[in-house]
Amino acid sequence: MLKKVLSIALLSVALTACGSNFKETTTRSGSSSTSFATKQTASNESTAQQASTNEVTDKEYLFAEFLKDGTPVLTEDQASMEQTSYDFIAKNSDLFPSTDKSKVINLVDKSVTTKHLNKNLNLYLNNFVKISGDVIDIEEDNIPIGTTAIVYISDENDNTVMAVYPGASGEIFEGDVATVIGVPIANFSYENVSGGYTNTTLLAASFLTKENQ
Repeated sequence: MLKKVLSIALLSVALTACGSNFKETTTRSGSSSTSFATKQTASNESTAQQASTNEVTDKEYLFAEFLKDGTPVLTEDQASMEQTSYDFIAKNSDLFPSTDKSKVINLVDKSVTTKHLNKNLNLYLNNFVKISGDVIDIEEDNIPIGTTAIVYISDENDNTVMAVYPGASGEIFEGDVATVIGVPIANFSYENVSGGYTNTTLLAASFLTKENQ
C-alpha cells in the first residue's frame, strides 16, 4: 500500500480556482467579441453565434486547464504541465474520456513502456501510451468537471503510474488488474508507507478498464 499523496478533494480545490479564472477569461473575451460584433452588424444572431463559440471553447479546454492547474498539486510542486501535453489534450478533448477502446487503441505507441517514460518523458508528451498492472490504490469523487477518478497502477516492471480519469471508474477496485490509456504529463515521486520514495508518472487518462483475472 502506498501513502496517498493527496485526496481528490484537494484536486477539486485546484479545479475550482482554475475554473473560476478560466470562466472569467472566456467571459471577458466573449463580451468583448460580442460587443464588437454588435457594433459591426447590430445583429442578435451574431451575438448568439459568438456565445455558442465560447461554450465550445470552454468544453474543449476544460480538462486541459484542469490538469494544468492540478499538476503542481498532484505532484506536490515537483512538476508542471508542459505546453505539448496541454495542446494534445485540448486537440483531442473528445477522447477525454473515451468509453470505446477502439477509438484510442490505434493511437497508442505500443513500443512505449514505463521504462521509456522514466528515462525520458519529454519524448512522449503527445503520445497515447497503454499501461496495464495491479491497482494499488483508487479513489473517485464528483468534482466541478464531473465524476473523476485517480488510480495508481503498478506494472510488471514494478513501475507506477498515477492516472487521472475524467469519468467513472466502474467496477475497478484496489487489487484488481486494470489497463489505462493516456498521455503522460510529468514524472515525480511520493513518499510511501515504508518511509521511502516511489517514482511515478502522472497520466491524463483517456480510457480505463478492468482486465479479466
